Amino acid sequence: MEKSLNIVFFGIDAFSNVVLNSLVESEHKVQKVITHPYDEKAFNMLKSTCEKNGIPIIQANKINSKEIIEAVDDCNPDICIIAHFERIIKPELLRIPRLGFINLHPSLLPYYRGLAPQHYPIINGEREVGITVHYVDEGTDTGDIVLQKRYSLEDDTYVAELHALWMREYKTIMVEALDLIVNHAPVIKQPEGEGSFYPKMESKPYPLDKNWPVQKAYNWVRAMSLPYDGVLYDDMLILKAHILEKGETPDEDEPILQFSDGSLVAEWYE
Repeated sequence: MEKSLNIVFFGIDAFSNVVLNSLVESEHKVQKVITHPYDEKAFNMLKSTCEKNGIPIIQANKINSKEIIEAVDDCNPDICIIAHFERIIKPELLRIPRLGFINLHPSLLPYYRGLAPQHYPIINGEREVGITVHYVDEGTDTGDIVLQKRYSLEDDTYVAELHALWMREYKTIMVEALDLIVNHAPVIKQPEGEGSFYPKMESKPYPLDKNWPVQKAYNWVRAMSLPYDGVLYDDMLILKAHILEKGETPDEDEPILQFSDGSLVAEWYE
């Protein structure tokens, strides 16, 4: 039974780099890394990992171009792996690896497809989040599920803490998924007509509506805090807050934000 797979890896950021390092340290062989312009610091991180391990890296604007198709085909990959890669892979590229493409998506698919799985579970008050490894098809995060893990989401979790969870779990989850694939473990088909999709959020502070319930406003603070741009209340940029409890006396320098059924205490603001 085969154990070691030849891989072409697609990624763009620090999260991708964690997954790449897990593959480098495994029994599998990363033949090439494909990336697209995203962030210079993140690219240099991926480039450093590639240079350290003798892996060719290609940065291209057009991921489905003839150049990239030939570069991937030349590797004769068993499988291609995507981790945090903001491009759609078209059929001509999808057909190259004999085992197909798999993607790491940090949500409980079929829910929270798209490019905002870090924000909307918090905004919507979910009590559970997850990470899914799934096959890539022509849809958006719709392919068969190889592996899915669930984690509790506390009602005071901030987005940076969710990022920290991803960083920790990304060290092992893709290698676990590959083990399932080489051992021909059954996959789970995503149900048709179910799930949700959220597009990427803009890089800007989002305003809080004073007519909102206080819990909704608090969810937005937690979801849009650092490393994102925060939320706006009047002329204040809010990065951290908590719901004002009955009988609580905030510090004199902590602003009180009023909403339809309660208030937030701004702990970190500009």
